[in-house]
Amino acid sequence: MRSFLTGILVAVAGIAMIIAVPTMWSTVTVVSASGFADAAAHAAEKPQVQEYFAGKIADEVSAATDIPLAASVVKPLATQYTQSPQFVTDFTEIARQQHAWLFTAPGPRTSLHEMDLDITPMVNSALLDAPIQLHLDRQIIIPVDQNRLTAGSMEQTGKQLTVAAWASVIVAAIAGILALVLGRNRAAVIAWLGIDAFAAGVIGALIATYLQRRAADSVSASDLSTQQTVKVVAGDILHQLTVTSLITGGVGLLVALLGVIATVALRRRA
Repeated sequence: MRSFLTGILVAVAGIAMIIAVPTMWSTVTVVSASGFADAAAHAAEKPQVQEYFAGKIADEVSAATDIPLAASVVKPLATQYTQSPQFVTDFTEIARQQHAWLFTAPGPRTSLHEMDLDITPMVNSALLDAPIQLHLDRQIIIPVDQNRLTAGSMEQTGKQLTVAAWASVIVAAIAGILALVLGRNRAAVIAWLGIDAFAAGVIGALIATYLQRRAADSVSASDLSTQQTVKVVAGDILHQLTVTSLITGGVGLLVALLGVIATVALRRRA
């Protein structure tokens, strides 16, 4: 009976670990507005993201002014700006806009399937070094079509993920401790808990790959440059889940090996 209960507790701990890895990462990195913005800041250093926004800034200035060849004049300035630390700061604000669109209940004027990004601060930052004084007073909005996401669609999901994350961590910890207390061969229990962590890491990495594909599909109705940029940003953010999962799996594998070694050593002594 004692061995049976230990096995049940190890299984419960393993299921909880599998749930905990992606949900806790999501809670800290995606559901949290600050975490989402911080994660997006890394993506701002990607050349594809910089090129996309440099082109958008040049196009919007050209469309908003009557100055001939405005786009060709602004493009080098925009390129220089997107490679500066100020762009990283401004890009995190864009990420906060995205987060608000996804995780906040939409207002009456909010488009449900079109994410409007205000890049006015970016445009004016890029124009600071222009040879002639330029400043746009009107808002510059970039619409991003979303065919699989809607405004506020992640609000309830975010709350559920947070609850699931903390509940799974608590369950995994309690089940693991109880398994160690009840288990006759604690070294074997440690080995099985390590295998649980390894499985959680592998599944977390697979989930990261799946979510990256879903993120790319969500903007399949947009132009090619937007699709590529979203893919790069999503890939950069989800890479952190992959790294977290691999670390979890690696630590789990190490613990499992130590548990096996300890079990063999104890049997030899016996």
